[in-house]
Amino acid sequence: MSDGTVKVTAEAHVRIGQLNGALGSFNDLINQIVSHGTALTDPNVWAGPAASAFANTIWPEVQSQLGALQGSLGQLQGQVAGILNNITQAGSGLPLGGLPQLGSLPVVGSLPVGGL
Repeated sequence: MSDGTVKVTAEAHVRIGQLNGALGSFNDLINQIVSHGTALTDPNVWAGPAASAFANTIWPEVQSQLGALQGSLGQLQGQVAGILNNITQAGSGLPLGGLPQLGSLPVVGSLPVGGL
């Protein structure tokens, strides 16, 4: 709003809380993917040409991209938590510390999983 007024509806408050929860769940899912993918790099678990390609070429790139994604999601989750905190403080009449700066999230490239 151009006059400096901030409008925060109950729905906005709920949706921000839900977004923060979803980001946490997504982080848990990424941890599971990393765990399963790493297990598949063990030749005692999976061996052969496709397993070697996965362990030596595909998985290191995917794991790197998932790490970058997790970092970005962690930053976003922190920003969302800050926004929710500011909304809560605004509703209580406490002074705000200012909204966190929303930066751009890095682009995570395409995952090279084709051909397995």
